[in-house]
Amino acid sequence: VCGVCGAVLAVVAGELAGASGSRLVQYALLGVAVGAGSHLIGVHSVAEIAMRPVRVTLVEGTAIGDSLPRSRPRFAAWSNLAILAVAFAFSIATAMVTATFEQLGRSPAMWVLIASGLTLAIGVPITVGSVFAPSLAPIRDLAAATKRVAAGNYTQRLPVVQDDDLGALAASFNRMQAGLAERQRLQAAFGTYVDPALAARLLEQGDDVFTGERRQVTVMFIDIRDFTPFAEAHSAEDAVARLNALFEIVVPAVVDAGGHVNKFLGDGALAVFGAPNDLTGHADAAMRAAELIQRLVARRFQGALRIGIGINTGTVIAGTIGGGGKLEFTLIGDTVNVAARVEQLTKVTGDAVLLTAQSVDALGFRPPGLIDRGSHALKGKSAVVHLYALPND
Repeated sequence: VCGVCGAVLAVVAGELAGASGSRLVQYALLGVAVGAGSHLIGVHSVAEIAMRPVRVTLVEGTAIGDSLPRSRPRFAAWSNLAILAVAFAFSIATAMVTATFEQLGRSPAMWVLIASGLTLAIGVPITVGSVFAPSLAPIRDLAAATKRVAAGNYTQRLPVVQDDDLGALAASFNRMQAGLAERQRLQAAFGTYVDPALAARLLEQGDDVFTGERRQVTVMFIDIRDFTPFAEAHSAEDAVARLNALFEIVVPAVVDAGGHVNKFLGDGALAVFGAPNDLTGHADAAMRAAELIQRLVARRFQGALRIGIGINTGTVIAGTIGGGGKLEFTLIGDTVNVAARVEQLTKVTGDAVLLTAQSVDALGFRPPGLIDRGSHALKGKSAVVHLYALPND
């Protein structure tokens, strides 16, 4: 019907313009082509408007369509063909209208034709926009999905309801989004077993970043007093629960102060301030963390659990060691050994927190409540170490 109407309108326009018989045949063929093409595009658009919500609902939240073969002609090819066809049709129509200008003085009907042309000039852009709007819906969906992914939302999949290039693009986007979500899950799991600062640096710079470097740091050793008798007198579940309750205090306090919990040592832990990342005022950060841990442990356990903390400042070698597929970020040097020995001395002095003179000298702010504990010999060391204690809460 649209083809016949297009042919009739074209012949009428040609007759009014005084076209020859052969030219009228050409106009008729052009009218059939334009009318039929308009009909097909209109039917497709109406079907897309009506059926797309149904298809989206059917495949929403599923992987249906992600692996379907793409057998239909490509969207880009159809788009280019449609643009060329529209341009050709308007070129011919313009030529037809121009030819009628010579007949304006001969027939009043020409004014009707010109008025119709002006109406088309205004209405066609609106009509074309409405006709092609359904075809642009997948592109709008993709743009919205890109914004969601950029904001870190990987939960909403694109509906794959076409077997053309746009469908393939939506399927590829879903696979990319799934990969990003998997990477996010792996990073979260990685951060559970590895300090977040270390995990972030490894992900950003690769595993060759810790080949070994000398750093000025402050080391903290934490140990539970008399934990062995407690573990022997209680169930394994109670012992582990007690350790986890302590580390729920220790880890956030260290991390919030800018430190890194390097490893758990049975009933204790080794933390470092100034590695793997630089930290200005690492001695002050370690002391603040120790004060907070001491205060929170006293409040949480009410004397049922006591800890000892040894702090020392100096140079260490920081890097990854290991082999056979197993690597570990670790600290090497006398600074670490001294911190461990100082922690052992808390049992002798009765203090919860002891700092070496090196750590006190590195403080940017020396608290007035520090207690001078004098010089002490360390096991395995010939030189004595001067110690200071934080007041017990």
